[in-house]
Amino acid sequence: MKLNRVMGPCWLGCRRERVPVKWFGPIRTRDGDGDMFACDDCLVTVERMVSEQLARRDTDDLRSRSTVHRTYL
Repeated sequence: MKLNRVMGPCWLGCRRERVPVKWFGPIRTRDGDGDMFACDDCLVTVERMVSEQLARRDTDDLRSRSTVHRTYL
């Protein structure tokens, strides 16, 4: 993974120009593949959103297992 910062535009929420950005991942469009870059502030936001999504997924999994378990008792 490319971890070095470069100066450039943030491709995520803030859309700031000429800020230190890190490679965020590949992006695929109908025209081809490219590299996506984001600033630290936007990456923190994305990481928080992913953590919240994973927590919800874990909660949903536990809830569905609990329902299935009770069904068979």
